[in-house]
Amino acid sequence: MLSKKFRLQIQNWLKNKNKRVISRRSDFFIVRMSANDLDSSRFGVIISAKVSKSAVKRNRIKRIIYDFVRLNELHKKAGRDVAITVLPATAKLERNEIEKEIFKLLNF
Repeated sequence: MLSKKFRLQIQNWLKNKNKRVISRRSDFFIVRMSANDLDSSRFGVIISAKVSKSAVKRNRIKRIIYDFVRLNELHKKAGRDVAITVLPATAKLERNEIEKEIFKLLNF
């Protein structure tokens, strides 16, 4: 799991209206990025009950994303806040497919 200092508090990030946001989209994810004044990046995952009614499946997807970020050391790159919104089609993907999609969207 990704360390707490590298996780983004989504509620506070969404309330901040004074930031410039870069957005990327695929069939499975929406990635929103904004600059921060830190020497590392922070990541947050937004996943609703529309993706899966089962909390176990939703948490599994979150763990896959956070583990991918941690293992590829994306959190150590340039200071950005990254919010990843999971879309309902993601529930049918396997782990390696989720990682490929995230990698395509997060090459910054």
